Amino acid sequence: MKSVSTIIGVALLFLATLCFFVHWHALVPAFTVLGIAMITRKALEPLIIGCAIGFALLAQHGGSEEYFPEGKGMIFPLNMFDGMFTSIARDAHDQGLIWVILVCILYGAFVQLLNASGGIKAVARYSENHVTNKKQSLIMTYFLSFFFFLDDYLSALSVGNTMRPITDKFGVSREKLALVLTMVCVPITIIFPISTWTIFYGTQIVAIDGGVLDAAGVAITNPIQAFLGTIPYNFSAWISLIMGGLIVFQLIPDTKAIKEAEANVKPIEPAAIKIVKPNAKPGKLVYFILPILVLIWCTVFPYPFDMDYWGSFTFSSEYIFGSIDALRGIVTAVVFTYMYFLLFKVIKFNKISKHFVLGLETITFVLTVLGFTYLLKDVQNALGFNEFVVANLQGISWLNSATLPFIVFALVAWICWATGSNWGIYAILVPTTALLSHTLGANFWLSQGALASGTVWGAAACFFSDNRVLTAQSCKVNMMQHGISQFPYQLTIFVASSVLYLIAGFVL
Repeated sequence: MKSVSTIIGVALLFLATLCFFVHWHALVPAFTVLGIAMITRKALEPLIIGCAIGFALLAQHGGSEEYFPEGKGMIFPLNMFDGMFTSIARDAHDQGLIWVILVCILYGAFVQLLNASGGIKAVARYSENHVTNKKQSLIMTYFLSFFFFLDDYLSALSVGNTMRPITDKFGVSREKLALVLTMVCVPITIIFPISTWTIFYGTQIVAIDGGVLDAAGVAITNPIQAFLGTIPYNFSAWISLIMGGLIVFQLIPDTKAIKEAEANVKPIEPAAIKIVKPNAKPGKLVYFILPILVLIWCTVFPYPFDMDYWGSFTFSSEYIFGSIDALRGIVTAVVFTYMYFLLFKVIKFNKISKHFVLGLETITFVLTVLGFTYLLKDVQNALGFNEFVVANLQGISWLNSATLPFIVFALVAWICWATGSNWGIYAILVPTTALLSHTLGANFWLSQGALASGTVWGAAACFFSDNRVLTAQSCKVNMMQHGISQFPYQLTIFVASSVLYLIAGFVL
């Protein structure tokens, strides 16, 4: 498997070199990052090198007035240093990077506090009464992921940390645990109408110039209502959930990489996996359930004293779905959990503080990778990556109403796979996809579903996406090993989804 990935990596580096000589500079950083990542199986170093090459190319072009105005005319590497500050400042202003950083570090602290209280171990103990073998441990992992539909970060971090001790006990490789998580945690957030993904994606649809009309010809203003129209057509997400179920029920054989990982795992002896030491105070299930309930409730609903919301509350989708705020939820949950554990003496103050800081520290590498992912996205945009894609999309001669959904899905899927970006690509291409579907007479909701589906597949298949980083971190597995071992399944999902979009394009 390693030799295959090396060959693919060398081929990608060759493509990067070819793109440089034919002046397709916008593609050089992405192919470089992928090539080095495939060869080294590292995440951070390829991103740094890709960003450096991008800024070196940008210096040749004289800089970018739009993306890095202060660095315009600077030589490399000075423009890269300036670009880091500019990118962070821009994302802080747009509440993008800062939102991700706050959510990541607080989720890290939240999970660490639950772990320190024994709450997560209590779930493991409770689960042991119902889980008696390897297959059941994977089935529980699969279905537990459905309860964390609000956000893929929440799912990846919570389920991975909760189920890892149980799957370790029964000899499940951490690569396979991460595989099952990947099959659910991103797809479920775009299938279930209440999630951070559906809020963001629905907002982009509502913002399309000219508006979007429902079946009755009335303009849609609610993001959730807008996104509901795409859910039946998110084929890659549906296929991923189905394939995840087939994997845990052992109806799909393991790939070579997963088989090798499984063969290298030895089940832990019962004496070695005691959840609680004989003299230790066991954690309670309520230490896990209560903070999670607070997290979910405060993510969906505003605070009780927010009379602007509750004073005129109505059971409408605009009210219930339109108030979701993942940052509000995790901030409230962390504060509540900290005070609850302190006041009820669940954990001593010194231990609470220690584990709170430890939770922040464990997410440092994740944040570093995310920071360079954002920087790579910005430098590629400065080199004209999005314009290059749109121009070539519009220039395809056999583009018509029947083939548009397939082309949108396939192109966006590989763009997101190559860049590690999904929300940004989606936001950029929503108006273009809407324009093309209107011009060509294609099914609007099918085309938008294909666009959303492509970003979901790219996020799940990319070796260095934020979800890949968080899943690997919670499952305690090498990120590149995880990315490579689950990639054959993702290719199957891509092929099946492509076929469905071709058929739907001709039928609908």
